[in-house]
Amino acid sequence: MNTRKYKFVLAVLMVALVFPLAAVTLHAQDQITINWATIAGFYTDWAEQVAQQYTAETGVNINIVGIDFPQLYQNEVLESVGDTGAYDILTYDVGWKAEFSENGYLLALDDMVAGNERAQAALADIHPALLETTSHWRGQTYGLPYYTFTMGYFYRCDLFEDPTEQAAFMDRYGYSLSFPRTYTQMADIAEFFRRQPGDTLKGETLDGDFYGIGLMAGRFPQVQDEIDSIAWTSGAKVINDDGTPGTTSYMFLSAVDLYVNQLLPYAPPGATSSAFDEVVAQMRQGLIAQTAAFYLDQYPNMIKTETEVPGARICTAPAPGGHTWVGAFGLGVSPDSAHTAEAFDFISWLSSPEAQRPFAEGGGSSALTSILTDEALIQANPLTMGHYPTLLQVLDHTAESNFYPNYYFVPQGGKIYDEMTTYYSAAASHEQTIEEAMTNFAQAVDRICGGPCEVANDALGADYTPIPEPFPYQRYYGR
Repeated sequence: MNTRKYKFVLAVLMVALVFPLAAVTLHAQDQITINWATIAGFYTDWAEQVAQQYTAETGVNINIVGIDFPQLYQNEVLESVGDTGAYDILTYDVGWKAEFSENGYLLALDDMVAGNERAQAALADIHPALLETTSHWRGQTYGLPYYTFTMGYFYRCDLFEDPTEQAAFMDRYGYSLSFPRTYTQMADIAEFFRRQPGDTLKGETLDGDFYGIGLMAGRFPQVQDEIDSIAWTSGAKVINDDGTPGTTSYMFLSAVDLYVNQLLPYAPPGATSSAFDEVVAQMRQGLIAQTAAFYLDQYPNMIKTETEVPGARICTAPAPGGHTWVGAFGLGVSPDSAHTAEAFDFISWLSSPEAQRPFAEGGGSSALTSILTDEALIQANPLTMGHYPTLLQVLDHTAESNFYPNYYFVPQGGKIYDEMTTYYSAAASHEQTIEEAMTNFAQAVDRICGGPCEVANDALGADYTPIPEPFPYQRYYGR
């Protein structure tokens, strides 16, 4: 073969090799991947299932980045501040919404909503209480809720309905044993059900300790949810109407005192190192009679107590007074995303009944009114949706009473939430006195906000202030 022909053949071979590779490269570039930062665990398991369905329908790849909840806030903030574009979709807690929206970590979605019928339908279907707490900021929409963690109350109704226990409770406290309407009643119940080995429970002698309540008092981002629920129900405020910290007020200190000195003594010894998983485990091991304010989304895990503890029955009710943490995990689009339209399309689909219905059937707590009120669906799925009637009661009460704590509307809410964990747990563990912990927390809030915090709740009405309204027990329970 002469040199010219050799070079020609070689050139043809090189072209033949290069062009298929180029075609593959172009094809790979055409495949869009959306990176979604979300909570590790059950949430990620479900997300992976629905993401596969969405990819099959649209061709858009969804990459799930599961992050443990205690690290999620810091991780997303660092990526957002650095403009890294690491995530197309951010998952945020209701307490972070104001901060994420105000600081530009989330894209305002109103223009995209206007051109997306599925998103419009989802927004119209989201329960009003969750729409206010999770989606809106300064009159704009920044995200769609896909999973509500709204709190209620779990208790061993087989214990509460036992005639022997009812008679003993009446003799000791002078009123009927039932799920608590106030936190003072919850404290009475916690004290009453604390039993030592050799005591009886439902007429049977105990071999081990039994505790009156399970608490999330560890240094995790749940202890504040329990304590704030007590405070808000009593009329105390984390942030006052004028933006100053409210945690040194008599009412707030009293709420923390009730938690530390009237509930915690009747919890298992590990309470000050416990989060929600530990409380679920305590219930399923037959160690506790009740929770404090607790996440209703844990019902599919709590109900397993009935098969694991002989004779046990699990019931739900509103947390005492009905005012508690009401909100959802929201999904928003990062402005740093290279695929904002595709990310928003996925969020809209994920918030639609098409995705939310199988989510609810599998154990998720939907934010959609159409699913929360679907009695046939609820009755068909008692092990995964048995808490829905209670959840709807809590949400309805929040919307009807127009009760939204000032803290929800502070632009530095995420940073303040982190500080709550530190100081509330310090009070629970007696590392600091209640007064010291709440004073130190108030000083931290002042530092974070640089003085009085802005409370941007104008959308709720002129001179709005959150005023607790009694829960309508008569309407739902007849007494």
